[in-house]
Amino acid sequence: MNTGTHSLTEKQVDSFDQFLMDGTEKALYALDSMFGLDIDSSDSSIEIAPGGDSGILDQLGDGTLYTVSSAMVGDLQGRILLLMRSSDFISMIKVMKPILKLLLQSAHDAGETAKHPDDVDFHKEMMDILSEMANIMIGLYAKAIYKICDITTHYSVPKILKDTDQRAIRKFLATSGKKGRPQLVIQNEFYVMDKPINLWFLISPTQKSFDKILQKIEQHAEADGAQAALTH
Repeated sequence: MNTGTHSLTEKQVDSFDQFLMDGTEKALYALDSMFGLDIDSSDSSIEIAPGGDSGILDQLGDGTLYTVSSAMVGDLQGRILLLMRSSDFISMIKVMKPILKLLLQSAHDAGETAKHPDDVDFHKEMMDILSEMANIMIGLYAKAIYKICDITTHYSVPKILKDTDQRAIRKFLATSGKKGRPQLVIQNEFYVMDKPINLWFLISPTQKSFDKILQKIEQHAEADGAQAALTH
């Protein structure tokens, strides 16, 4: 895990790694079981970077991005942004098109839709699916935060955007930079039918919320240490 300029204790680093493993494991399982993606293998990484200072984001290039944004409210506040490059989005359409065709054919045969699968705009269908995926995955990462820190967070309905000039990501990073917000940058790479697909999650809590996460981790570490002392 890359912590950038942040100085974290060993327990805090371990907790963020655990957050990554727990959230990512469940997220990939959801992609597999709920959306029919037969994931061959996967890899993930997490980085804590101040503002827009992240090496991972250099991999996004300068082309069209598909973004899904949401706001964190409640005990944790801040912003969440899911990113997918246009090339990955097209790969996702290719691997999911047969699945979508079967589902749409069944709906058509049952009279639930007048459209035949051959008449469907799969690009639009994939936009809807990406929004649904983001909603589920954001929820799973929110649960992972709760599991590690006992902090409950809620999030707004995700908004999806085809960002041809990368305005959304620039605005997100500019806002984070101005407010000095730390951000968790999570990269998930998974292979479906030998095609690599990447998803980036940017979780940008307010400084107060990030400090709360660190405090909770340390409180748990102290409680664990006290419990261990009692058992000896």
